Amino acid sequence: MAGVKRWINTAVWMLLAAALAATANFAQSCWRIHSINTRISDGSIESLSPLPRDPLARYAAGWQAERTQRHLDAIALYTDAQATTDPALAAQAWFALGNVYFRIGIVESRNYEATVAPTWENAQFDLARDAYRSALRIQPDLAGARYNLELLERLSPLRHLAGWRRNTDPIMLHVDKHNGWTSMQDDRKRGLP
Repeated sequence: MAGVKRWINTAVWMLLAAALAATANFAQSCWRIHSINTRISDGSIESLSPLPRDPLARYAAGWQAERTQRHLDAIALYTDAQATTDPALAAQAWFALGNVYFRIGIVESRNYEATVAPTWENAQFDLARDAYRSALRIQPDLAGARYNLELLERLSPLRHLAGWRRNTDPIMLHVDKHNGWTSMQDDRKRGLP
């Protein structure tokens, strides 16, 4: 009987030690997330030296760089954030990367529109298209990426004269030569909900 009590006491203490270790690990993770969130809110995420290799921290630093109009830094950080095992974070990183390229492409198109031609299209639009398509391949129900891809196709200087229609691939858009208007099929995945 004494041996059984001793065995139960040992098991209880080991279970308590495992619970304390798990609690300490969880507290450390919460503290790390809290410190990153604090640095995001006050704008000092880039002051972490060196910036953690954690994809979430890289994504947060990229968001901060994009917010402060440092697009090249944002592109590098979002590209680093894509190397994650979490598919939702990878899709968000591709989506954010597409947004940066789209914003740069719009600014460059406006700068060159008066001097080159209104039909000039820069490579930033192609990079944005590829990034949005990559996000949709990872997470097909990402409404923001689908909406921005369709918006990009509508605003694209070379393609605004041609209509667009979908084929069987929900990510690719193909030219529809019948008129100059955008024609869309009813699709639950299209645009924002």
